[in-house]
Amino acid sequence: MIDYVKDELQFFLIVAFWIFATVFLGPAIYALLPITVFLFARREDYANAICGFLIILVFSDMTPDIFPMRKIKTAKYAYIIALSIIVIMEQRRFVPLSKVFNVFLPFFAYAFFPLVFGNDPVTGIQKTISYALLYLIVPNYVLANFRMAGWDFFRKLIYFIVALLLATKLMQLGPNWWAYVGGRYRGFFGNPNGLGIFCYLVFVLFTALITIKRDLFTFNNKVFIYLVIVYFLLACGSRTSLTATLMFLLFSRFFSLSPFIGFVAFIAFLGIIELISSNLSSIVISLGLEEYFRVETLDDGSGRYIAWRFAWEKIQDYFMFGGGFGNDEYIMRQNYAYLRGLGHHGGVHNSYLTMWFNTGIIGLLIFFRSFFLIFFKANKRLPFSFAIMFSTMFSVLYESWLTGSLNPFTIVLVMIMTVISEEEIVDDEADAIADAEIPVPVEDAGEGTLVPGMLPRPIAR
Repeated sequence: MIDYVKDELQFFLIVAFWIFATVFLGPAIYALLPITVFLFARREDYANAICGFLIILVFSDMTPDIFPMRKIKTAKYAYIIALSIIVIMEQRRFVPLSKVFNVFLPFFAYAFFPLVFGNDPVTGIQKTISYALLYLIVPNYVLANFRMAGWDFFRKLIYFIVALLLATKLMQLGPNWWAYVGGRYRGFFGNPNGLGIFCYLVFVLFTALITIKRDLFTFNNKVFIYLVIVYFLLACGSRTSLTATLMFLLFSRFFSLSPFIGFVAFIAFLGIIELISSNLSSIVISLGLEEYFRVETLDDGSGRYIAWRFAWEKIQDYFMFGGGFGNDEYIMRQNYAYLRGLGHHGGVHNSYLTMWFNTGIIGLLIFFRSFFLIFFKANKRLPFSFAIMFSTMFSVLYESWLTGSLNPFTIVLVMIMTVISEEEIVDDEADAIADAEIPVPVEDAGEGTLVPGMLPRPIAR
C-alpha cells in the first residue's frame, strides 16, 4: 500500500491540482480535466485515466457548501467525453470491445423514446447519453487496462480506492459538519448513505477479484483492505448498505454450494425479513442498538415511504412509457414544498420507481432484462454472481443510485459486472493454472522427457 502511494505520487499531485483549480481557478477546470485525460492517453496511462474519473465522480457527490466544488458537477461531463474520444481515436487499444454495452444496448436504444413525453428534453438527452457512455466507456477501459497490465491493474485499482477512503479522514481537519451529518460519517460524500453505498460496492468488487485471483493480494493486505472498508461502512451508519453487504456474504456461500440452495435460502430470507420488519423496532431496542440504527426513523424509512407514495401517484401519468431521464427530478422539484411539509427532503430514493418514472414499465423491464442477463451469464463460471445480483437489488430498493449515470456508485457496479462477465478476466486465472500443469518437453531432460509444472508459453499476467 505504501509502495503504491510512492509510485503514484505524481497522480495524487495531479488530483490535488484539480482541487486547487476548481476552488481558485474557476472555469479553468473545464479545460484542465480533458487535457489531463489526453495526457494520460498519450502516456498510455489508462489506469489513472479511469481512476481519475472515479475520484472526479466522488468529488461531484460532495456537498458544495464545503468547498466551491459545484463546477466539478458539470466538468465531469467533459471528462467522460474526453474518455469517449480516446476510445474512438485509439480503437486498436480497445478491440475487441466489451460485451457489457451490447447487453444493455436495447435499453439505451429505447431510453430516448420516453423523452417525447418528458418535461425537460434537453436535460433528458444529456442524461441518457451520459448513461449510455458510462456503460460503453468503463467496461472497455477496464478490459484495455487488463490486457496491458494484467492483474496488476486491479491491484492498483483497489489500492487507489483504499487510499481514497483513507483520504476522507482529511475532512475531519475542518468543522465537524464537513465530515459528519447527525453523528454519522460521510467523508467526501454528500451524505453518509453515499459513503455506505460506495463501501458496499467496493466490498463486492474486492471480494470478486480475490475470489477469481486468490493470490492477487497477500493475506495481510486482504485483512487490511477489508478492515478499511468495514470501518467506513460502520462509521457511516447506513442500515441499507450494511444489510446489503451481509446479504452478499451470506448468499455467496449458499450460491457457491448450488443455485438451488441459494434460491431456497433467498426465499427463506424474504420470509424472515418480513417477520423481522414487523417487529424491527422492538428487536433493535432489545439489542441496545437504537442509537446506531436510529430507531425513531425506522417506521417511516427516514421519509422514504412518503416519497414512494407520492412517486407512485405521479407515475400513473407516465406508467407505460415514462418521461425520459431526469423526469423524476423535475417532478420532485416541482413539489418540493409540498413534500417538505410532509417531512421528506430529497428525491424518490428508490431505483425501481425512479426508472419507472423515467422510462415507464417498458423501460424498467428492458433494463432489468439486461441486468439479469449479465448475472445469469456470470453465474455459469462464478456461482456467487447471484449473491451480487440480489444484494444489489436490495441496495437500490432504498436509493436511486442505479439510475444515475455520473455518480461514484454506478461506475463501480459497471466495473463489477465487467469483472464477473468478461471471459478474458474470469478465464485468465483458470487458463494460467491449467497451463502450469501441462507437462512440456525440456531439452536438458532428454528427448521426449516431460516435466510437470513448466509453462509451454510465457504468461505476462
